[in-house]
Amino acid sequence: MMPSVQSLAQPSLWDQWPCLAALGGAVLITGIAKSGFGGGIGILAVPLVASAFPAEADRAIGVMLPILIAADVFAVAQHARHADRKHLTWTLTGGLTGIAVGLAVLWWYAESPRGMSLMLTLTIGAICLVFVALQAYRMVGGKLPRIPGGPWPGRASGVAGGLTSTLAHAAGPVMTIYYLERQLPKRVLVGTMVSYFFIVNWAKVPGYAWLGVLTWERFVEAMCFVWLVPVGALVGWWMLKRVPERPFTAIMYLATAVAGGRMVVVGVTGLLE
Repeated sequence: MMPSVQSLAQPSLWDQWPCLAALGGAVLITGIAKSGFGGGIGILAVPLVASAFPAEADRAIGVMLPILIAADVFAVAQHARHADRKHLTWTLTGGLTGIAVGLAVLWWYAESPRGMSLMLTLTIGAICLVFVALQAYRMVGGKLPRIPGGPWPGRASGVAGGLTSTLAHAAGPVMTIYYLERQLPKRVLVGTMVSYFFIVNWAKVPGYAWLGVLTWERFVEAMCFVWLVPVGALVGWWMLKRVPERPFTAIMYLATAVAGGRMVVVGVTGLLE
């Protein structure tokens, strides 16, 4: 049954301006990340939205999914024709497996006595902290282990991408490392990545709907903010020429670490109570 206008006006979102600001900021960050500015700063979006819904981490990933799909549509329209079909097939094969594993984890969280929210809060926070640690290591000149070529490493990377994407919409770092090491031409690299994320995000929809992570109400909430994605992309393109990328990215990673650390503390505290 579709929710009434009154049900969509619950104080849980519309009467709380901090929630609106957090969600709007997350969508703008998604748009900026899609413009190519700031590297993997898009990972900040999920913990930022989660801060708006402290007791509903599943709501954060549910609301963000339609927004990510809408952002992917623009990227796919521009770049999908340049995708490398071989690498895309390998990573998507693994990606769909990773999504299945991720949905099984979410189902297990939902069936646990503590419920989905606390477990997912802890998981998202931990993924954010690991990502920031890896990015900080790379920014100071550290080199991560090389991912070899071939179908099985490609599928394994796809599994990791599908799993982290399902749990936290955070597959960007894993897939970027894998595709970069294939030394694909820039347009082919971008086309392959946007095609992977577009298909993976759509593949999550049925499972999210089945688990109640994506509901009609959350879809409506997402659509109220999706117009900020192209605004964020325009801001990102403007920033490309005027804002030093490295300091900005470092600040965004620091914010991600703070938000992720807070989620870990909330998750651990809640589980120990």
